[in-house]
Amino acid sequence: MKWIFDTIKGRVVAVLVLFLSASHVLGLWLYAQKSEEAATLLHDALLAEQIALIVRLAERLPAAERPAMLRALSGPTVRITLPPSDAARQPLPEGSRAHAFEHLLGVFLDRATRESIRLAYAPGGRIEGLDSLLAKVRSSVHGERDHLPLQPLADMRAVGVVNADIALADGSWVQFAAPLLSVSPFSPFKLGIPLAAMLLSVLLIAAWVLHRWIQPLTQFAAAAEQFGTDIHSPALSETGPSEVRTAARTVNLMQERIRRLVEDRTAFAAAIAHDLGTPITRLHLRAHEIEDEGTRSRMLADLEQMRRMIAATLEFARLEFAAEPTETLDLASLVQSVCDDYFDAGQQVAVQVLPATTLASKPIALRRALGNLLENAFKYGARARVAMAATPHHVRIGIQDDGPGIPPDLMEEAFRPFRRLTPADGEATAGTGLGLSIARSIVRGLGGEIELINHARGGLQVTVMLPRSQAHGRQRPHPFSEKGVRQAHMAA
Repeated sequence: MKWIFDTIKGRVVAVLVLFLSASHVLGLWLYAQKSEEAATLLHDALLAEQIALIVRLAERLPAAERPAMLRALSGPTVRITLPPSDAARQPLPEGSRAHAFEHLLGVFLDRATRESIRLAYAPGGRIEGLDSLLAKVRSSVHGERDHLPLQPLADMRAVGVVNADIALADGSWVQFAAPLLSVSPFSPFKLGIPLAAMLLSVLLIAAWVLHRWIQPLTQFAAAAEQFGTDIHSPALSETGPSEVRTAARTVNLMQERIRRLVEDRTAFAAAIAHDLGTPITRLHLRAHEIEDEGTRSRMLADLEQMRRMIAATLEFARLEFAAEPTETLDLASLVQSVCDDYFDAGQQVAVQVLPATTLASKPIALRRALGNLLENAFKYGARARVAMAATPHHVRIGIQDDGPGIPPDLMEEAFRPFRRLTPADGEATAGTGLGLSIARSIVRGLGGEIELINHARGGLQVTVMLPRSQAHGRQRPHPFSEKGVRQAHMAA
């Protein structure tokens, strides 16, 4: 789950879901609060008006007829009785709902003073025979009661009971007992389905919009990574938001400048090689005219060394300029083929059983890198042992020799161009000092890396690690274990 929040899309969607959920719940809570205030005020006003109408009707009837009329008007929501005239009035908190209801009674009864109105309030009280409006509806004999909205009625509840003693014009008193109704309090848990539908729609729309917006950025990253290994890769598409278009335009300009720089460098190296080739050829011809055999041999050797250095320099200069296409290849077959070529040429090379592994890479460049590493092993260690292993993320090719190895503080120095390390015995070897440099440049151009390790049993072990993003193969034990080394010795 952590990788989801490591992307722009995941973070934006998470922020949208979080704040939209909070704003949705908060907005509905505020709406519910205002709606409840309006509903309770309307209910209390209608209740006060109902009581006022009953009082006016009772005042118009003779005293003897009032009890029968009041019993007929009494119901589950408003119960009417004739209490004693000495009922006490309860003080009500200022600003409470019962206090506001008392003022509503005074307004609808049109009485300037509240001496003839005595109000008592019992929070959470209950009127006998009144459990809820829903119970009243369900107990009704009305044939079409199911047409009523039962769920909203079920959400209604009594928050308290008011007992109002109201004096009539003749001095008698009438008591009204009625519940103050409200709806169930607001709860986010009641919003499950609406909130889930809202979040699902937000997730789908946000994911689609972000995918459209971020897709140019994803393509930009992929093209920039490809440019790191191939300067002749196609230019970035200048689409998407303004920031992405500006970045793509800048990278395209940088790619064009780097391409021209490499082309100029290659052309310069080719011109030097061409210009030096003619005088070296003339010197080679003139060297054959020298009568002294020793002098002639040394001069021809120097000229041959110059030719190799010029060829190696030109190859190194053209290394990043070559635009070889990527192909799907059998890496085990390629490694075996390179080793077979050197074995046929008389070199001592032992190959462990290689796991079948396919890889998307550049076969010519990879053969050149492996060839340089094997030649380095033959030059300094006389023989080479080759093994290969496939890990979940990389394919490893190991080349071990029997040479003196490289001091740890000089391993990075060995990769520098034209840097030739002197063996411990002080005997110099032929070469230009570009073998490891070219090999590492090729491997890094393929997205991999080269690692040098002095083996515990002596010799240098070179490990080539290539990315396995597009590789497929069977997993095998790591071939550079002690068992693998023994097998390599046996094969030799």
